Amino acid sequence: MSRNKVKLLGIFVLTTLFFCCISIFLRDLLIHHFDNIDFKVFTIDYIKNYGAAFSLFHTKTNLLIVISFAIFIIMLFYIVNNIFNFSRQDFFFSAMLTSGILCNLSERIIDGFVTDYIRLNMVSFPI
Repeated sequence: MSRNKVKLLGIFVLTTLFFCCISIFLRDLLIHHFDNIDFKVFTIDYIKNYGAAFSLFHTKTNLLIVISFAIFIIMLFYIVNNIFNFSRQDFFFSAMLTSGILCNLSERIIDGFVTDYIRLNMVSFPI
């Protein structure tokens, strides 16, 4: 692996970890200090989501962990092989997506659920 690629991957890892820290900090701040507060457009509403989107597969935590881990590995493989072709936006959003996958995966492994907390008030839609 070339020195430039290693450097770029290092920056990607640091960016991803930065986004993970922001995500964890905001989640903890919102659910511990702003739970059940209505901000007109949205409400902070702490929900334990044991499933995937819309609580699908809520009894299949181990399956969701395996799927999340597989997606994380596929994402990393793609990034390692294509990082030189990324625009700044690709780099930024890939780091955000990777951090989201990593944070959800760690929550599922450690807590057994993923924390959801933003309820949109303008539509009748799940958190």
